[in-house]
Order: sequence, then structure tokens, then C-alpha cells
Amino acid sequence: MKTIKDSITILSCDNVLECFYGINESDVEIYRILLSEGEKKIEELSSIAGKSENTTYKSLQKLMLAGIVIREKRLIRGGGYYYTYRAVNPDDVAREMKEILENWYRKVIETIEEFRKRYGGG
Repeated sequence: MKTIKDSITILSCDNVLECFYGINESDVEIYRILLSEGEKKIEELSSIAGKSENTTYKSLQKLMLAGIVIREKRLIRGGGYYYTYRAVNPDDVAREMKEILENWYRKVIETIEEFRKRYGGG
């Protein structure tokens, strides 16, 4: 298990997304493609990423669950539909990460204070 001190020394932009949202490098790559290419259907996205549609779909599922990719239903004239996927604006993602971190920080400070009161010398 990595310590918080260890994590700080190896932190990069991609690690931050992985850490905050529990996603992996492959998922981050899909998010990055959507940022640079814009809204895409799964077939287009898997082709650009060089991954199978199944693998791409699994990444999209995790990204949607994390709230950093949005799926939209598009109707086909004459019947039917398909889905497109788009990345949430990175500024909004960064704002959410800061909020998460601030809440986490407050909880850690409270826990440290409880530790001090329980085990401190006076």
C-alpha cells in the first residue's frame, strides 16, 4: 500500500484522475480523446483509440459513473437511435476534484484531532 507521502512524489495529471475517480490509464486515454476530438459514437471512439468496442464501452461506463463523460441519445430519422459520448469540461472536473479534496482534507484534520485528543499527552 502506498502512503500519502509516496503518492505526492509521483503525482501527475493523469494520476489525479485515476486517484479521484478510480479509473485507469486506458480510461484516461478515452477521456483525453473525447476532449480533443469532441462528441463521438462508440465506433468512432474505439477506432481512434485502437481498442475494441467492448473495451472502449467498459472505459466509457467507468467514465460515466465517475461523472466525467456524458452519454446522449440521438434519434435517427425514420426510426431508431444511437448514443454519442462527450467529455465533461476539464474546468468542471477540476472544480469537482478541488471540492472532493477540500472535503477529504476537513475529514482528515478532524480524524487527526480525534487522534490527538485520544492519545495525546494532555
